[in-house]
Amino acid sequence: MAENGKGEETKAASPSPVFGSASTFGAGTGFGGFKGVSTTASSSQAEKPEDDTPPEEGTGETEEECQAEFRPIVQLEEVERVSGEEGEKTLADFKSKLYRFDNDSGEWKERGIGQVRLLESNDTGKIRLLMRQEKTLKIRANHFVMPGTRLQEHSGSEKAWVYSTVDFADEEQKPELFCFRFSSIERAQEFKTKFEDAMAHNDKALAADEEQGESPGDESTEAAKEKHAAEKSEADELAGKVGEVKVSEEDDKSSQA
Repeated sequence: MAENGKGEETKAASPSPVFGSASTFGAGTGFGGFKGVSTTASSSQAEKPEDDTPPEEGTGETEEECQAEFRPIVQLEEVERVSGEEGEKTLADFKSKLYRFDNDSGEWKERGIGQVRLLESNDTGKIRLLMRQEKTLKIRANHFVMPGTRLQEHSGSEKAWVYSTVDFADEEQKPELFCFRFSSIERAQEFKTKFEDAMAHNDKALAADEEQGESPGDESTEAAKEKHAAEKSEADELAGKVGEVKVSEEDDKSSQA
């Protein structure tokens, strides 16, 4: 009986592990007890065959090209720009500042800054003066260089010329008193020379028209001269006020050629 009691005490002193056999969790170092899980995963991956067969050409997914056509709602047609100078030859080109005399206020008004050119027509051979505002290209002066026009030097400045003419810049003929001012005395003198050459050229052209006779629908040369002389006489009366045109140093810089 004593031996049986001792044996029961021995069994009571050695309780069984809670998680089963101690060798299952304690065998090996670290987490060796989970080797069975990793081995199973590795074997399942090894059993899966690798597909080394290259994909067939044309079977892969490709991005389809867009075949849609997009057209503008409004079709803009190309328009050829016509300036009215296509049939003319440029004889002279100057940068200038233009003033016109305002009869209502009795003052000189700035008309614009831009290129003033002498253009010879390829059809008639006659010369006109044309000035466009820089950037906007709006016409500021447009008239036939009439023979007999008198260029007057602006009092107090040798860089400006004043003359009267019949202008068509506003799409209607009307007498104007213009003052053109240039960047230097040399440019002003060069303009005068070219302008006087144009007057002599047009005088010959008008004489040739007289010899050939008047064209249908055209105003006669003599009538044109008389009309211009009357308008010029009126403008010449205002020319005495050209001293009101003031030329400043700042204006000189803005009209440099």
